[in-house]
Amino acid sequence: MNSSHIRAVSATLRLVEEAVDRIERLLIDPVTRITFRLADDLDAEERRAIHAACERARAALIHARDRLEVEVPQRSRRGAIRGEVSISWALMEDTKSPALRGYGPLSPDAGGVVDEVLDEISTTLIGILRLVA
Repeated sequence: MNSSHIRAVSATLRLVEEAVDRIERLLIDPVTRITFRLADDLDAEERRAIHAACERARAALIHARDRLEVEVPQRSRRGAIRGEVSISWALMEDTKSPALRGYGPLSPDAGGVVDEVLDEISTTLIGILRLVA
């Protein structure tokens, strides 16, 4: 494989690993989160089976990485945090009142509240950026 092939395969394996991590977190996360509620609809045996499947998926990822000789690049923790903040900030900017008007009329009061709470969250995220600067 050439370097472009390796980068493509590496990116896919990384995304699969992140999905497996999220699946496993869903098994242990509290049912009530800040922005959503999880139905507690898995019994203990199903949780164990899913956890075991996640472990098998990780083993398969290791096997794929080794067999395909995919390079494991070192990532900057600071850079990864900056990336997460940047993505979140961009999503919030795209959710402010001017963008919401594309979904239909929005009262000035509602738009003001949306913008205010999103600005408050943005301020906290900027604080995170300052910490990793």
